[in-house]
Amino acid sequence: MPAAGTGVHTLVVYGASPRADAALRALTRAAAEHGGRITVLSLVVEEPESRRCCDTRSVLWNDFSRGFAHEDLSRAALAVEGDQVVELDLLPFSGRRAADAVIREALARDADEIVFADLRATAIGPLDRRRLRRNSPVPVSDYSDARATTMSAGMSQAGG
Repeated sequence: MPAAGTGVHTLVVYGASPRADAALRALTRAAAEHGGRITVLSLVVEEPESRRCCDTRSVLWNDFSRGFAHEDLSRAALAVEGDQVVELDLLPFSGRRAADAVIREALARDADEIVFADLRATAIGPLDRRRLRRNSPVPVSDYSDARATTMSAGMSQAGG
């Protein structure tokens, strides 16, 4: 994983949690120090809306999903304290197409890497994560994996 910063554009898949907030703060600091930028995406699962009369379940579900995603982004904004290197946005997707939506968004935004702030807190399941890692032309990592790799590399360089 390229270090967040050094002019790279990091697309962060975010679900609200203390671990995700800490990851987002660290990624934002690195981006600010090295001239990079961060796009934080909150995934929104949307159900297809039926055109049949009186079927409001999908409409209501989609409204709830968007509301929860907006709450997640509000929390992310608090975590990064309005830093200018961070852009916050929703990424709606339907059914089991989260991986495809993230790939399309990364390519459309010219992202250099995709990072999960906290795998447990995102709306993307293990199969879709596997599909994302396999099919994405943009490198995909979990923040905790990247941090552990960076820490062990630093320890081996320090001789311990």
